[in-house]
Amino acid sequence: MARVVVTTAGGVRGRAAERGVVSFRGVPYAAPPTGLRRFAAPVPPEPWRGVREARDPSPVAPQDPRSGYGWTHTAGDDHLTVDVHVPADLPRGLPVLVWIHGGGWVSGSASAPGYHPAAWVRRGFVVVAMNYRLGFEGFGAVPGAPDNRGILDQIAALRWVAENVRAFGGDPDRVTIAGQSAGAASVAALMCAPAARGLFSRAIAASITGETYTQRQAADVAARVARAARVPATREGFAGLPPVRLLAASDAVAQDLAADPAAGPRGAVPLLYHPVVDGEVVRGPFMQGPHAGGDPGVDLLVQTVADEWTLFSRSGFAPVAQDFAQVAEFAAAVGLPAAAVDRYRELLPGADPGALGDALLSDALFAEPSRRFARAHTARGGRTHLARFTWRSPVLGGRFGATHGLDVPFAFGNPQAMELFLHAVPVLPLARRVPGLGSRVRGLFPTPAAAALSRRVVAAWTGFAADGDPGWPRISEAGVPVHVWGSRDTLERTPDARERIWADVEFRPFDGPGTGP
Repeated sequence: MARVVVTTAGGVRGRAAERGVVSFRGVPYAAPPTGLRRFAAPVPPEPWRGVREARDPSPVAPQDPRSGYGWTHTAGDDHLTVDVHVPADLPRGLPVLVWIHGGGWVSGSASAPGYHPAAWVRRGFVVVAMNYRLGFEGFGAVPGAPDNRGILDQIAALRWVAENVRAFGGDPDRVTIAGQSAGAASVAALMCAPAARGLFSRAIAASITGETYTQRQAADVAARVARAARVPATREGFAGLPPVRLLAASDAVAQDLAADPAAGPRGAVPLLYHPVVDGEVVRGPFMQGPHAGGDPGVDLLVQTVADEWTLFSRSGFAPVAQDFAQVAEFAAAVGLPAAAVDRYRELLPGADPGALGDALLSDALFAEPSRRFARAHTARGGRTHLARFTWRSPVLGGRFGATHGLDVPFAFGNPQAMELFLHAVPVLPLARRVPGLGSRVRGLFPTPAAAALSRRVVAAWTGFAADGDPGWPRISEAGVPVHVWGSRDTLERTPDARERIWADVEFRPFDGPGTGP
């Protein structure tokens, strides 16, 4: 029999239990962002009478239909919602995981099948996954409207959890937030945001991205989008555009960036939208400056993968360096001196230019921001654990290795989800977009070794979320020890020599021509 839970806005009826899990899908935490609310901060949902059916996912936030998450211009507007997954016997006082999906700030869904948390629920968790505004709707600069609306949505969802999760069997004092890629950067942003303080006590960030914008840069991007859409760059001008036209205008600007030979790596995966340093929600870069590392009272687990950039370069979405001169161009674009290429060649003997470029951009865009945030959190007095995922996917002859996003399905007990995606990548249309995780093919299943690794990662992440202990020591200010996931797990006690290459690179808010990941 389907269960009914009463929230602060009204009753919701979930699906009947499946494999011991009851799911309540599409539960509103805020009112639909339409009309005057479209570019405003989120507000609570209007209460309803009776019982609202919560058996099916809500519409996803507006995004490129090619992302694979099912958005269409007729999808509906009620997408500021959460999915809540609970044990079938609905016990009380359970720890809570709140999942924030990635997708480059422009795509993603709380209901993506690869992230179904049955493994967590069976271990005694309530799991909440949120949708939030994406792309221009969530991060575009609109005169007279707040910046970082997508992050404001995330804070509103966390407030909803604080007010309602007890009714679902969760303990509001034992909340862990977690996310990957843009979701991990969201975790970092929330740890640094005064408005989110006290809404969670632990955090897991997998592959933190480091890019933020100045308000001037965000306004410049918005002006380009307005020109592409042929409307004034005003609140009224943007409000007159349906989401599908805003998406088309954003895509046109991204196409221009991708075609610009001067854009370098910034044009490889042309993301137009990032958190904006507004002095309130985002007070500066997450990994350096006075607020770096976030709230030291929050326990933190940071994880990266060994081959972050291959998801983009080895699938045809981004260029592969053809010679060492091109690797040097990549280095210059991310703030490294030419001598850094020689140092990479010393540390990776025998690597060809493609592999060197992948390693350099993996560090620039994900690994170094993640490590630096972890070290900053420790320097502020926080308890921090660090891990690196090195298990290499055998799909397509090992083309992708331990690529961006491969670790998270393992952490949810669904290792086949990313394996299926990697198998599908070469047959996807090579549109200039960030690949979504919605495309799947049949016939590939995880090996016994992969399944065993998944069980170990699930145990570590759930152990950390439950009591702060993933199973290995916390790091010092030097950033070690690091737990290394692989066919056999190890513990590295000396810093990676590649970290020293980045010692003098600063992660400032971007304030120049073009945009990038």
